[in-house]
Amino acid sequence: MGALNYGEFVQLVGKYKILPFSGFIPEYPSLTAVAANNHWHTGTDTDPWLWRTRIVQDGVAAYGKFFGDKACFIHTDSFLVVKTVLTSDKTVEERYSDGLISRTAYHLYNVLMEHGNIDSRNLRKKAGLNAKESKKEYEKSLVELQNYGDIVITGAAKKSDNDSGWSSMCYEPSELWLSSIQGHKDNVSVEDAKDLLSAELSRSCTDKSYKYFAKKLQLDINRSNSRDAKSLL
Repeated sequence: MGALNYGEFVQLVGKYKILPFSGFIPEYPSLTAVAANNHWHTGTDTDPWLWRTRIVQDGVAAYGKFFGDKACFIHTDSFLVVKTVLTSDKTVEERYSDGLISRTAYHLYNVLMEHGNIDSRNLRKKAGLNAKESKKEYEKSLVELQNYGDIVITGAAKKSDNDSGWSSMCYEPSELWLSSIQGHKDNVSVEDAKDLLSAELSRSCTDKSYKYFAKKLQLDINRSNSRDAKSLL
């Protein structure tokens, strides 16, 4: 198989709705697998490393660590449905009141809501978590917010034009990102969201990959195609 281009990558995300960056889901495609023959980290249009944020900026898909510490893409049409399941359809404030998210994660979310799209270095400063001993707590809280779909990765920023080190990722509340791309749709109930995801994933998953999603999204382990997901996914 030859190198993948960006358009083909976008089509894959549209087909699977949820596409991992790396191959952490058994018997399921990932960007690193389908673009194995591409020239990674070249900084060109055919570099899949750049597509991670380009697809977000184009409004096609959300990108972030939505399942544990593993990054994946979720198509815009499916994102709110997935988020409804991840959050049990509770707001950040409700989850904080219920003790479901940490104080630091709640604080970071409020800082992001105030400042919008912001790179990680500046976010740490504005959140008052720039001390060395706060790094682990800061990074854990970022993942926590991504696991709920509360924030998405939107880009990457370097310290300066001469900085040759790793870029600092940019984050934005998913609510603001969706508004900016006009990607909002009417909410569905948690149970309807699970039924829709189950139906959609059943079309593209093997038994092993479906079991992974069923565990992460608390879906019925018995695969079903009884619901038509096309109208929302």
